[in-house]
Amino acid sequence: MPRFLFFMLWCAISATGVWAQDIVLTGKVIDAQTHETVPFANIRTLKKTTTTSSNLNGEFEWHLPASALTDSLAISCIGYETRRWSIARLAREKEIVLAINPKTYSLQEVVITPNSGPKAADIIQKAIDHIPDNYPVNPFVMHGFYREYFRENGNFVAFAEASVNIHDPEGYRRSKSKKQNKAKEIIQVEELRVSDICNKGDYVLYIDLNYALRSNFVRNVDFWKDFGDQMNYKTERLTIDEMTYLDKDLVYVISYDMLSRRTGRYSGKLYIRSNDYAVLKIELNVQNSSNANMNGAPQQTKATMTFAENSEGKLCLNYINANHELSYIVNDQQYQLHFFSELIVNHSEPQSSMPMIADETVLKSSIFYQPRYRTFAPEYWKSYKLFENSLNNTLIINDLQRTRPLDTQYKANGKLKIGGR
Repeated sequence: MPRFLFFMLWCAISATGVWAQDIVLTGKVIDAQTHETVPFANIRTLKKTTTTSSNLNGEFEWHLPASALTDSLAISCIGYETRRWSIARLAREKEIVLAINPKTYSLQEVVITPNSGPKAADIIQKAIDHIPDNYPVNPFVMHGFYREYFRENGNFVAFAEASVNIHDPEGYRRSKSKKQNKAKEIIQVEELRVSDICNKGDYVLYIDLNYALRSNFVRNVDFWKDFGDQMNYKTERLTIDEMTYLDKDLVYVISYDMLSRRTGRYSGKLYIRSNDYAVLKIELNVQNSSNANMNGAPQQTKATMTFAENSEGKLCLNYINANHELSYIVNDQQYQLHFFSELIVNHSEPQSSMPMIADETVLKSSIFYQPRYRTFAPEYWKSYKLFENSLNNTLIINDLQRTRPLDTQYKANGKLKIGGR
């Protein structure tokens, strides 16, 4: 074969191999004016085939098929203008920083009148009534990435992350029965890596992915309404604080503050689109005053969730985190714990059935307790570097590596328990 022809053939094969690989975009989203990071921004392809979200620190790590090189990336976030970038151009950059501009509106467009009582309550009721219109009501699957860790007496002592598939067999349709059970999503772990569990007390993980999913008020509205009635809560404040934008749509920002004599105080914000009453974002803070003297019960809980449109124009869960703080005493030793979990959904699609994981008894437990039916796969995790490369995780990594390197812990599949009894 002539040398020139061999060279051209080699180039073609090499180019095909590179093109066939997945694209990994790692970066952060910032405010163009303040240069501060923007958390929970929706990142999607224009064709809406794939989505992701920036995390609590404004960071993202997005895995895309090679075909996305011909597509564009769009970032939308409540209160900001939507911006677009060429994915092919971003794929050539080593450090990706995406700056978005705050969205302002003229007072001639809307008059902001903070008000209490009926109007805010009416908007929320309309949002509940429109759930079947705005969200999928048939079974579907979410493909995403999950992370959880916890801290004991100021030190980070355990970490896990996993590629997961979550099958929702019911969708967001309203329950016909008066009593609505908790979330029924089925979680399937694709790939998993866990650290050693290095806590010194007996308490391991309380928070888990199922707990985070249960915080999805829109998905579990009947359960939470029934729960509220049982807890005998009183709404102390319900106001429209302001109006903002998502793309070109006006969004109500409603603050709520509810008190239950039995469980404590619930407060936060709801972001509801004005044209169709779709809930776009939920912020929840819980002060569990009733648990103040209970050993091992959470005293404070926080959760944030955002929703984004899928390829069918329906809103699906895009991002959710849930964390809480608690304390407990064992043998006169007090332990202060903080648990954090985070799920980023990359893709949602209709699917009527999904294989069950091997042991149904672990469905409601932490990922740390998932059966080790799949060992750590180093090759898979080579393209997931956000945890290691984020400056925000330096303290977590340093604490976890006090005993041995994380790579060694991953290979041991989290089987070593250090401390405890």
